[in-house]
Amino acid sequence: MDKSVFKKRVLITGFILSIVLFFFVIKLFNLHFSSRIILPAKEPVSNGRGYIFDHEGYLLALSIETDSVYVNPQELKDPSSAAVALSSVTNIPSRDILVKFSGGKKFIWLTRRCSDQVSAKIKSLGIKGVYFTKEYKRVYPYNNLASNIIGFVGLDNSGLDGVEYRFDSILSGKDEVVKDEISREIYQKKNLTLTIDRYIQHVAEEELSKAMVQHRAKQGSVVILEVETGKVLAIAKAPSFDPNNFNDFSSAARSNFGIVDSFEPGSTMKIITLATLMENRPDALNKEYFCEGFVDIDDVRINCLHKHGKVNIDQIISQSCNAGMIQSVKNLEKKDFYKSLIKFGFGGQTGLELPGEAEGILRPVSQWSGLSKYSMAIGHEFSVTSIQLAAAFNAVANGGIYVTPTLIEKIEKPDGTLVQNFYPRTKGRIIKQEDAATLMRMMRDVVTSGTGKKADSVFYQIVGKTGTSQKFSNAAGGYSDRNVSSFAGIAPFQNPKICMVVVLDDPDDRFTGGASAAPVFMHITDRVLPYLGIGGKDASSLRLKKSQEPGMTEYRSIPDLSGMNTYEAAAVLRTLSEKYGIKYFVKGSGRVYGQKPVPGSAINPGDNIILFMH
Repeated sequence: MDKSVFKKRVLITGFILSIVLFFFVIKLFNLHFSSRIILPAKEPVSNGRGYIFDHEGYLLALSIETDSVYVNPQELKDPSSAAVALSSVTNIPSRDILVKFSGGKKFIWLTRRCSDQVSAKIKSLGIKGVYFTKEYKRVYPYNNLASNIIGFVGLDNSGLDGVEYRFDSILSGKDEVVKDEISREIYQKKNLTLTIDRYIQHVAEEELSKAMVQHRAKQGSVVILEVETGKVLAIAKAPSFDPNNFNDFSSAARSNFGIVDSFEPGSTMKIITLATLMENRPDALNKEYFCEGFVDIDDVRINCLHKHGKVNIDQIISQSCNAGMIQSVKNLEKKDFYKSLIKFGFGGQTGLELPGEAEGILRPVSQWSGLSKYSMAIGHEFSVTSIQLAAAFNAVANGGIYVTPTLIEKIEKPDGTLVQNFYPRTKGRIIKQEDAATLMRMMRDVVTSGTGKKADSVFYQIVGKTGTSQKFSNAAGGYSDRNVSSFAGIAPFQNPKICMVVVLDDPDDRFTGGASAAPVFMHITDRVLPYLGIGGKDASSLRLKKSQEPGMTEYRSIPDLSGMNTYEAAAVLRTLSEKYGIKYFVKGSGRVYGQKPVPGSAINPGDNIILFMH
């Protein structure tokens, strides 16, 4: 090659590289020494987060645009006076602000997502070097309501827990980039509609909180499912927290006990054990057993609450007899029991759309001891979550068909365009329909004449099973005198609508599930079923309970019940029935708008009163 040509090419290449390097150095110099703050847009524009609605369309979470304030300290004429002035508005100590100013940086956040009032006051100061930018702030209008379900977001608006975390990419729109009306690339946020109902969630939380105070429990949960679809109507947890100020609460308050914590289910498991016997050892159902108040298995004594004497399978369930239950499973194969537990959903996640769902603890048969089958038959030596237990009982209520619990109704774009609908998912039939009907009848006996009497309702026929399990103490290396009290139930008995599990963890008074959790079920049912438009049972067939009497009142004529809710009307009706033998009927639900006979009519013993409610 001609040396002169080669030399020329080298010079030209060097010249071009020198020009590129020159402009690169100038750019670097400007970036380093310029007093201007440059915030390059490296990604699509955030458009806030999508809304979260309840089943009825009430807003549970939304994003609002607010001012965030930042400062370039190098533009401040007098950093000390600026720090004092800004401190008076933001309530941040002036010394802390001054420390930030002296760090040599050209960009510091002063306050983010501040209120309109604070923003206006900072603007009125007119300090050079103080700037404003718009950011979205997540707001939860009902504060604590369903906070353990919804979760919360961090300072960068990313979901950190609950639905906010599980569906972060969908709510933030980071799963899809679109262009807005001015051709900017933006994240396509989407709205989420949950299956929970705001009112039912409120009732569950309120009644649970009352029980927590009454029994001084460590924590508690209520899970309510719609029987036919498996939709979650409520998941209440106490203690709870306010996601608007989540940093003010402990991690224990923010955790979702009904989903992430497991416990030994105690006697609620007798229903599942009985279902297993129906399928594998039906001969055990026709035998009689004898309870001496205890039973010895492999040199281990397991006690009953009482000495029940001679019992059949119905009495074992209604009276929650440990000894009888243990005797009934003597010939049940371990592998069949294990298979049944798996079929009912224990030992694995239900698939509910929330993060951190626990699987519970269910050891394979190879790890069972000689005592395990008997302990597990009465709800010990394995653990379940509230949502697992609710789904299992829901299968019984649903005629033997297991429906997977679901929390999400649909996903939509802000303009209402449907992105995805969620439908019930089922594992199919897990027990025979006639077996499910038998279990429902036995659980009705639990409430009418067994350990679950305090779950009985004036207006609705409730079925269920009580549970009380001792808590294992790692320190003591065995079971302690602390307990977990529970009630798993279904209502109404005919054409079930809701399945509910109530759990009180470590009640200080050591009350059993029948004494503490069962009344919570009844109170919630009496408020929820009328709201769902489900009328009560024929009140003439009610067995009135003295324990529910608020105190007798003398009535010289038919009282005016107009405007009363079910609770208020029930107190009056019970008194009239007890004192005068009057029968009464309730048509509709809600509040009383009419009655026969009219108020002021004479009281004739044995007469009928009809209430019309809406």
